[in-house]
Amino acid sequence: PMRKAIAAQMTRSLGVPVAYITIEVDMSAVVRRRDAVKRTYQEREGKSLSYVAFVTKACVEALRKHPDLNAHWTEEGHWRRQAVNIGVAVAVDDGLIVPVVRNADQLSLHGLNMAINDVADRSRTNRLRMDDITGGTFTVDNTGWTGSILTMPIINVPEVAIVTMEAIVKRPVVIEGPQGDAIA
Repeated sequence: PMRKAIAAQMTRSLGVPVAYITIEVDMSAVVRRRDAVKRTYQEREGKSLSYVAFVTKACVEALRKHPDLNAHWTEEGHWRRQAVNIGVAVAVDDGLIVPVVRNADQLSLHGLNMAINDVADRSRTNRLRMDDITGGTFTVDNTGWTGSILTMPIINVPEVAIVTMEAIVKRPVVIEGPQGDAIA
């Protein structure tokens, strides 16, 4: 039944306008910050500090600046949503489910991390309520755990946007500093 429902929802997405953009982000500051606090955070909270929380927090900030992405697509057009309810894609035994962190814009990084852990845990133990999987306004997907570096996610209609996290990879890059270009 879950796979059938997922397929039906994905098929609905074919009827909405879609454009893809890929942006590579320097995650080195996030990796350094997480590495600096992960041991004490784990000991204090009993949960790890996830990269998903960092990306979700960045998405919340972006949605504040670009409210047209925190919206629903309807037959009548594009409707901005006031609440920022972030769907978080969670792999489960028989598919994928997208529980919702409500009012994500009201949560700190820690609050987001705990809320994401909560909905993910309840997803994997089949303890979600119908209210937990409805009302999303934007989705964060994490395919990076598979090692992927480029995927094309399917928008969870009626939402109008989704962000996919890919694998964090190390590579040399040219950056421009005060003295000019340098390889980092």
